[in-house]
Amino acid sequence: MKTAVIAPVGMSPPAVSSFIDGIGEPISDLVILATQDDFVLAGTKFLDAGLSLRYQWLRIHPVILPFDDVASEDDTLRFMAEAARIFREERDEHKCDTIYLNITGGRKNMSVVLTLIGQILGADGVFSVVNPEIQHMNTLLERYRREIGMFDEVQSREEGIAMYEEHRETFDQILFPPRTSYQVVRIPTLPYPTNHIGYLVRTCFGTGERLAYSDAEQLIRHGILEKSGQEQNLTPYGRKFLSILLGKRNWNDQG
Repeated sequence: MKTAVIAPVGMSPPAVSSFIDGIGEPISDLVILATQDDFVLAGTKFLDAGLSLRYQWLRIHPVILPFDDVASEDDTLRFMAEAARIFREERDEHKCDTIYLNITGGRKNMSVVLTLIGQILGADGVFSVVNPEIQHMNTLLERYRREIGMFDEVQSREEGIAMYEEHRETFDQILFPPRTSYQVVRIPTLPYPTNHIGYLVRTCFGTGERLAYSDAEQLIRHGILEKSGQEQNLTPYGRKFLSILLGKRNWNDQG
């Protein structure tokens, strides 16, 4: 049995490591989604080193996203395309039986997108880490921000592990706070019926089926369709969004 976790990382690497430490079941694969922001990249290598030392069986796959931030509608759609691709790879290529999503790190829109992806593609759980002592954690992160930032310069996992070991006692306090100091919270989700999603996507792309009136009205309200006389046409946003659900490699594919 293989269990994967997909998690974005932001300015607080413990959001990822405390979930792995606190979920209470063995994790075999971890996919870390990182933007190209310098501190985020450093935090990713910091996480890689600390988790590699603590969980030597854990397969860690950092995925560097092709942008510095997720700060626009296009960025959000590009992130959605990457997240959906990675989810499908974990299920289909890496044969993971269980896939959890940890939405604690990264931007809020990244968390929302991952939750939606989890419901549409069938994640086995969406979780968040809640730490009532977050101010103490932020103070600790700020105190050692320079040391963590230096991980951006390491060229290999082995080099990162060696750097981590020099300050392991301190770094472990950052990445692995006491399990009694935070809660892993399951986010309520409801899986989308795959046959209904398939019908919506097929019909919007003009396969000859006709949308029910109520479905068309919902898609218009959500900006996926727009009225053109008596017809409804895909908006540019709707075409991009539904292309992602179809699994097209290019999130901006207009075909």
